[in-house]
Amino acid sequence: MITHDSPYFAQVRLLVSVLPSVAKEPCFALKGGTAINLFVRNMPRLSVDIDLAFLPIGDRESALREIGAALGRITEALTRQGYRVDPGKRQDENVNGLLVTDGAATIKIEVSPVLRGTVYPEATRRIVDRAEAEFGFAEVPVVSFADLYAGKLVAALDRQHPRDLFDVKLLLADEGISDDLFRAFLVYLISGDDSIARLLNPARKPLEDLYERQFVGMTTEPATLDELKQAREDLIALLHRRLGESEKNFLLSFKRGEPQWNLLGVEHAETLPAVRWKLLNISQMSPVKHREVLGNLERVLEDI
Repeated sequence: MITHDSPYFAQVRLLVSVLPSVAKEPCFALKGGTAINLFVRNMPRLSVDIDLAFLPIGDRESALREIGAALGRITEALTRQGYRVDPGKRQDENVNGLLVTDGAATIKIEVSPVLRGTVYPEATRRIVDRAEAEFGFAEVPVVSFADLYAGKLVAALDRQHPRDLFDVKLLLADEGISDDLFRAFLVYLISGDDSIARLLNPARKPLEDLYERQFVGMTTEPATLDELKQAREDLIALLHRRLGESEKNFLLSFKRGEPQWNLLGVEHAETLPAVRWKLLNISQMSPVKHREVLGNLERVLEDI
């Protein structure tokens, strides 16, 4: 249960106070747990990071410059308001994140320079009522519901963090996985750092330590460890049921480096930078490595 003396509470207060400065940058849209739990659902849990999607899909060097410039403007705005702001993540000497501190708490602002663009259009959302009553008003651009949860499903399969599994648990109990969401999931699946085969057939990671250290105290209603483990199994089983022959053939064609985009049904997917980057990586694999990864995916899909 959430209590006002929780360190998470102070982080969310800081996060909400920072969001107006972030929202002034039109190249960004909010994604991840904060978008889900403060702008879509009525705060079933707290979320303490600002994860941003970079919306333009131009070339990488231009994107890195624009991300750096936007984060620089956010830094200046927050510094004028009295916050301490330090550089966070870097890539090739470019800043892709910030650490913001108000003396009582610290939060991260992070942008992925690879996962640029979205599958569906973003929209401006107002903070949900429960969060506004506790932390104040905010209004920000947020990625689409399908993009939001497509990224969350991939994160739940990859990291298997209790927070991600909690968000998935509520999705499966409420809306389920729509056709639009499933198509977006396939795009995020082929865009991710991990292999498609491992994500579709993940080794189950232990949850106990993260559950105690980084989950307990974040939710308005308790969620047991067993419930989160069951949500993980439910997600994997549902995704397997949704993978028909067309979807399997699309994934195999992508892994071969010759994607059959008509099987996916997302017109502009091939223009997304992360998708193009993965195809480039496939084209540069040695024949031996390519046969290995393709064989791994074929075996996983045959078993589904």
